[in-house]
Amino acid sequence: MLGLDPERTREANQRDEADQVEDTYELAPELWDAWQCFVATWNQWRVVMGFAAAYYEGIDHTALHASMQMLGINKRKWASVYHQVLILEDEARRLRNQKQ
Repeated sequence: MLGLDPERTREANQRDEADQVEDTYELAPELWDAWQCFVATWNQWRVVMGFAAAYYEGIDHTALHASMQMLGINKRKWASVYHQVLILEDEARRLRNQKQ
């Protein structure tokens, strides 16, 4: 069977599942809207191209606004959600621009 030992494969999968459980994080309910917007705009970052590299500058704000509308976030919460997403964006910018 393709040279795989079923028992070893099963054990490896169980170890992977155990590792994934340790990487679970809790999100406060009041941050859920910001998290949804952040995830929805993950591929909407402005990228600045230089001679040797690309730099992720930040989320396109028109895409963020559109995400809030499409997700049905109450207009009264937009300012709060916007500022929460800015915090997430700031943290993500550091990670996205790390040299690998």
